[in-house]
Amino acid sequence: MTSLAQRLGITRFEADQRYRAGLAAFAARDQRTAIAELRAAIALLPNHAEYHAALGLMLLENKQKAGALESFAEALRLNPYEALANYGMGMIAYRSKDWPAAQSHFLNALAAQPERAEALYYMGMVKHRLGRNAEALEWMRSAAVQFAAKSDRRENHCAAWMREFEKLRTP
Repeated sequence: MTSLAQRLGITRFEADQRYRAGLAAFAARDQRTAIAELRAAIALLPNHAEYHAALGLMLLENKQKAGALESFAEALRLNPYEALANYGMGMIAYRSKDWPAAQSHFLNALAAQPERAEALYYMGMVKHRLGRNAEALEWMRSAAVQFAAKSDRRENHCAAWMREFEKLRTP
């Protein structure tokens, strides 16, 4: 039986408040509070994939890889194309030099958010690691455009890699 609070969306409202508080704490570099707030949001609304994915990214940032993997796995169980979870899993795979897994997760992240500059950047890097520098160059160009649109200085980093890929690509 559905409670009155659930029918009125009160639980969702409270969960969203905790989620926003977690994001604010994370932005303020208060990781302990951020993680606690995300866990509170999940307790209120356990089937919301985005909450699990955000917690996974916070745990990954806090060097808690096992917890991050668990959170990402739950997010992907709830929504196989959850962008943050796929991005996080892609990062873990990239750091482990598992290029096929990284590529798969970054592509899934881009299927959900095609303009995500960070995923475009890492697709370029994965292609480079696979020795496919012409493809790497195209991905990196796309990343640079997205970073430029946000006036993000990482555009310069993309430009440096693009010069390198130009040198390395086969004619």
